[in-house]
Amino acid sequence: MVDEMKIHMNIAWAGLLALMVGCVSVGPDYQPPELALPQSWQGRTGAFNASQAAWWTVFEDPQLDALLQMVRVNNRQLAAAVATMERYAAMVGMARADSFPMIGAEGAAGYDRQTESVRRPPGMPIPDNPTWIYRTGFSMSWEMDLWGRVRRSKEAARGKLEAVEEDVRYTLLMLQAQAAADYVQLRTLQTRLATAQRNIGLQEETLVIVRGRYEAGLTGEIDVFQAEMNLATTKAQIPSLRSELDATLHALCVLAGQWPGALDALRVVAPVPSADRLPNVLPAEMVRRRPDLRAAERELAAQTARIGVARAELYPKLALNGTFALAATDIDVLPRTAAQVFSIGPILSLPVFTGGKLRQAVRAEEAAARAALARYEHTVLAAFGECEGALSRFAQSGERLRALRDASAAAERTVVLVTELYRTGLTDFQRVLDAQRQLAQLEDAMAQALGDRAASLIAIYKAFGGDWQDLDTNEPNNQLECNP
Repeated sequence: MVDEMKIHMNIAWAGLLALMVGCVSVGPDYQPPELALPQSWQGRTGAFNASQAAWWTVFEDPQLDALLQMVRVNNRQLAAAVATMERYAAMVGMARADSFPMIGAEGAAGYDRQTESVRRPPGMPIPDNPTWIYRTGFSMSWEMDLWGRVRRSKEAARGKLEAVEEDVRYTLLMLQAQAAADYVQLRTLQTRLATAQRNIGLQEETLVIVRGRYEAGLTGEIDVFQAEMNLATTKAQIPSLRSELDATLHALCVLAGQWPGALDALRVVAPVPSADRLPNVLPAEMVRRRPDLRAAERELAAQTARIGVARAELYPKLALNGTFALAATDIDVLPRTAAQVFSIGPILSLPVFTGGKLRQAVRAEEAAARAALARYEHTVLAAFGECEGALSRFAQSGERLRALRDASAAAERTVVLVTELYRTGLTDFQRVLDAQRQLAQLEDAMAQALGDRAASLIAIYKAFGGDWQDLDTNEPNNQLECNP
C-alpha cells in the first residue's frame, strides 16, 4: 500500500512540475514612467555643497547636529512609521508563503451512531452502533501558480513595502527639517529679544537725558511723556517674544521625544545659524533623491502588480490536495496499516458565472493604476514647484537681508547723531523719537531676516530630498545635554 502511494505521488509530482514549467504571469509587466524633466533649475544661485555629510552640517552648529540626531533616535512619529514598515515587511512574508504547500495536522475522537433504518445489502455486517471513532493525520493543499497570481501578489506586497520604506525616510526628512526650522526660530527669537533689550537700554538713556533737560527747563513735559511711551512700547514686546520662545522650545522637545524642560540648555543665547551652500543636485537626480517621489513610484509599481492578481482570478486554478490519516474504532489499531486513509490528487476549478464580478475587479485595479500614475506625476510636478519656490525665496532673502543691514547701520548712525543734536538743543525730540523707533524696527526686522535666510536654506534641502541614511537605533553622541 505504501509503495503504491509513493508511485501515485511521484506521478502527481511529475505532472505538476511539467505544468509549472509553462506557468505565465498575466497582467502588465511594470515599466517605470518616463517624464520629460527640466535640465536645470531656474532659480539656482549660490555656491554648491558637495559634502557627503548630513545636510544640516552646512550650518556648522554642534547643538543643531545633536538635536537632529535626537529626533532621529527618539521621535515617536518616526517610531510609529518604522513599526508600520515592519508590518508591511511581515505582509511580504505572508505573500511569499502562498508559494509553498500549506500542511496541517489534525486529530479527532468522536462517539458516532449510524442509522439502522436504512436497508443494507445481504451479508453486510452491521458494525458496533454506536461506537467511538479515532482519527489522526495530515492534510496538504498547494496552489499551482499557473497564471502568476501568487507571483503578482508578491510583487504588489514588495512594492508596497518599498513605498512604506520611502515613507519612513520622508517622515524622517520632514521631522528633521521641522526641528531645524524650529531651532532657527528659537535662535531668531533670542536675537530679537537681545535686540529689544539693547534698544530698551538706549531708550532708558534717552529718557534720562529728556528728564534732565525738562528739569533744567530746556524742554516741555511732552518730551518726557513721549520718551516714556517709546520705552514702554518696546518693553511690551518682551513678554510675547519670551512666550513664543517657550512655545518653540516645547515644540522642539516633542520632536526630540523629550519632556518639556529637557532641552533648557538651548536657552543659552546663541546666534542664528547661517550658511550659503546649496545642494549640488540636478533635476533628474532630485526625482531619484526625494523619498516621497520614490514612494509614489513604488505605489504605482505595486498597483500595476495588483492588476495581474485580479486577472489571474479569471483563469482556472489548479491545486494539489492530499490527506493522510489513521482512522479506527479502537485506539490500539491506529498504528496498523489497515487503519490508513489517504488521498492525493490535483483539483481544477474554473469560474463559470460570477455576474461580471471578476472582470469588474480587473477594471477597478486598472483604474487604481491610472490614479497612481496621475498621483506620481502630480507629486513630481509639486516637488519641482517646491524646489523652484525654495530657491527663489532663498535668493530674495539674501537681497532683503543685505538691504536691512544697510538700513540698520544708517539708522544706528542717525540715532547717535540726532541724540547728540538734541542734547545740545539743535533739534527737537520728535526726530530722536522717530530715529529710535526706526532703529528698533529695522534691527528687529534684520533679526527676522537672518532667521528667514536660514529657514529658506532648510526649505531648499527639504525640497531637494535632504540626504537619508539607513535608519538605526544607535544612541546619539549628543553634545546637547538633556535635563532629567
